[in-house]
Amino acid sequence: MSRPLAHPRRHPAAVLLASLLSSSCLLSSALPSPALAQTASAQPAAAPRSIPLLQTETNSNGTPIVYPKGTPQITARITEIPPGVRTGVHTHQIPLFVYILGGKLTIRGENGESTVYKEGDAYMERTDWHEGINEGSDPVRLLAVYPGEVGTPLSVKQAK
Repeated sequence: MSRPLAHPRRHPAAVLLASLLSSSCLLSSALPSPALAQTASAQPAAAPRSIPLLQTETNSNGTPIVYPKGTPQITARITEIPPGVRTGVHTHQIPLFVYILGGKLTIRGENGESTVYKEGDAYMERTDWHEGINEGSDPVRLLAVYPGEVGTPLSVKQAK
């Protein structure tokens, strides 16, 4: 003799159990057989890989990286510099990690020393007065990450 079905409002646990069991039956029929699973597991699984961009204790002009002492604040931005455009002479009071996404960027330090960074280059920005210049024909796109502190400007322009 069969038993009457439980009313869903009176027995929500029974409804939940029935739903889970029917879902697991549907799921198990959609999964590959153990023989297929063994074949698939014989192939090496894809794994995450990590490509080092930069590991350094100094900025690009050789000075040690110094972290701020105040309340930490991380700022990340993508900056675009059109061909022929200059950033203006400036400096940074906080560390600045730069990754070039596209184009070529020339950084000219106060001593006249220039470094050209291209797509895929990563560096810690100089701490002296310097200027970024896009001397190429393509826009420069870069990721700038500032591990700074609340209230400290990301850059300071040189007074004219």
